[in-house]
Amino acid sequence: MDFRLSDEQQMAVDSFRRFLEDVIRPAIAAHDDTFIPKDEMQGLLKQLLQFGMGNGLASEADGGMGLDPVTFGLLFEELSRVSPDVAIVVLIQEETGLLLSAASDELKAQYLGPLLEGDKFGSIGISEPAVGSNIADIKCRAKVDGDDLLITGEKQWISGGHYSDFNVTVARESDDGAAGIGLYLVDRAQGYESQNIPKLALNRQSTAQLFFDKVRIPKSQVLFPPGQGLKRLMTLLEGSRPLVGLMAVGISQAALDYSIAYAKERKQHGKPIGAHQLIQARIAEMAVKVEASRLMLFKALDQVGRGIRSDFQSGMAKYFAAEAAIEIIRHAMAIHGGNGVTREFPIEELYRIAPILTVTEGTPEMQKLIIGRSLLGMPAF
Repeated sequence: MDFRLSDEQQMAVDSFRRFLEDVIRPAIAAHDDTFIPKDEMQGLLKQLLQFGMGNGLASEADGGMGLDPVTFGLLFEELSRVSPDVAIVVLIQEETGLLLSAASDELKAQYLGPLLEGDKFGSIGISEPAVGSNIADIKCRAKVDGDDLLITGEKQWISGGHYSDFNVTVARESDDGAAGIGLYLVDRAQGYESQNIPKLALNRQSTAQLFFDKVRIPKSQVLFPPGQGLKRLMTLLEGSRPLVGLMAVGISQAALDYSIAYAKERKQHGKPIGAHQLIQARIAEMAVKVEASRLMLFKALDQVGRGIRSDFQSGMAKYFAAEAAIEIIRHAMAIHGGNGVTREFPIEELYRIAPILTVTEGTPEMQKLIIGRSLLGMPAF
């Protein structure tokens, strides 16, 4: 195992870090946790594409950069440190692109090409009002009607939903459990509607409800037919959970950086608070948890890149990193004292973001069940 970055990786991280500070941070700061309009978010996305954010994981044959998951993760953590909102947009573009890699040449030309160029926004419709982690219970229907399908149902908590020009919709053609579930490409122009959902934090980007009322699509827009849809989705989630975990590492690293700077400047009892033992102890604990999270997540991404099944490692890493972020940011708030709860300091927003990341891409309870199933060889759900 070699933990050193290659020269190319280090150069990519360094140049991307400068771009984030010069371009993305000022753009995000202007919005104070309020929705960024589609055209403005699209402008940011197009600038990020040069660094492989939004087109990095897609193969070169499909028009992407073909980055390995570890290199992509290095850059994605940096983006998450500066703006988890924009990181979510990038993640959804990447996930949608990976699903479209199996599409027909015609659909690739119509959707994948524009997606990788930042001209179209995609989204993935999984969760529903009564269906979260138990994907096999999806209620959204895809009813065969001649040469077409009629999509009917509601999706909830869809990242990028209000931005989306199209949605990869998880729906069922039959009541045969997982065997009845497929993945369908639905263009917004074909009739689905969206509505943003206000949240505790991460409101600069779109999290939405999607509504499908007998939306007619041709059978050519079936990406994965029943029997293949759920399996492909599970494979996608194995690779995306470590990236959500890296979002938690990003905000944890930001909290640690802010705390170190504050502890050097803030004085109490005649010296910087960083010179007090308990402050140093808190910062040390934060640093250990950030590094442990990071190492677990990059191990998972390494497995993804090698084609090794990673549900166990990804589940452990995402669970640990998301839970650690809550504790790390709680320490950061304590170090900042009263200033930590004011909106003049960034810790308050990080404190609101952290709990959301424990739910995204599977709750802690679901991750524990995945881990337990891998260790015991028997499902508990």
